Amino acid sequence: MLKGIDYMKKRFTFLLLGLSVSLVFLYTVTPVSTLFHYLIKTERSMASLDVNRVKVGELEIEYLRGGSGPQLVLLHGFGADKDNWNRLSGYLVDQFDVIAIDLPGFGNSTKNIALDYDVASQVDRLHRITAAIGLEKFSLAGSSMGGYIAGNFAAQYPNSVDKLWLISPFGVEGAQFSDMFAATKKGLAPIVLPKTEAEFSALFDFLFVEPPFIPSPIIRYLASQVSENIAINSKIFEQIHRMKNGEPHPDLPLDKVLNNYKGPVLVMWGDKDRVLHVSGASVLKQVIPHARLAVMTDVGHLPMVEVPSATAESFLTFTNAH
Repeated sequence: MLKGIDYMKKRFTFLLLGLSVSLVFLYTVTPVSTLFHYLIKTERSMASLDVNRVKVGELEIEYLRGGSGPQLVLLHGFGADKDNWNRLSGYLVDQFDVIAIDLPGFGNSTKNIALDYDVASQVDRLHRITAAIGLEKFSLAGSSMGGYIAGNFAAQYPNSVDKLWLISPFGVEGAQFSDMFAATKKGLAPIVLPKTEAEFSALFDFLFVEPPFIPSPIIRYLASQVSENIAINSKIFEQIHRMKNGEPHPDLPLDKVLNNYKGPVLVMWGDKDRVLHVSGASVLKQVIPHARLAVMTDVGHLPMVEVPSATAESFLTFTNAH
């Protein structure tokens, strides 16, 4: 296992060096949107992921898939999309059939502001999506909002989930307030709903201890994309978080719905997470005594982006023990 991780480190380092040389040229002659999509396609290619689509009732769902082995479904967090998993997936495709989904309302899946996006609705849609893809029993991972959905899916459909992997999940009612919710309690807008380039840059720094390098023109492009989706993102944020007086009140808290969950669970959290407080990890451990905890030192809200190799290694150690 560790030799495989070392190989992937070397492979990604080599490919990134080559990519950097190419970008020096592309940066000067290519529109920013084209450059961004080129980078995303390169990341997907490096991770051996292909784009797929499936129609599920009124929804068009886009997802990435690659690798071989047991099926592993990945759910992104609020305001993100399936490409959040690209860096991690490169370390997993040798052992798993990786499936990273654009949840309804995000990425290139259907964005219909008339729909409801509360956790119960998203769990129901996920059940229909996995059935349409042809999945019966699979491991399920979710980051932040995706972890909230994943945990509720596992509680509702335990026979469909082999292993459950929760990465800094929202929905732990007994956790301490994070920096983000301390700010909303003071009347400030949620930092995860940026409306300007400056707010987007602040969010980027807020998410990570060591932010990955992204050229400033691409930051501006990403900020413009976020602003285009502010209406639907605001609706989804409210329906997921149920804010009252600046405090979240999740409909179906994980520390309640997973109280009797029996399957294998890995709870992972960055100890410097400012979006969702790391105390949520110990709360979930109390609720699910058999869960394995992996608290990542000097890591922020998105371990799979910030430290993909260490994140993969922790997950592979967990899966090999079960």
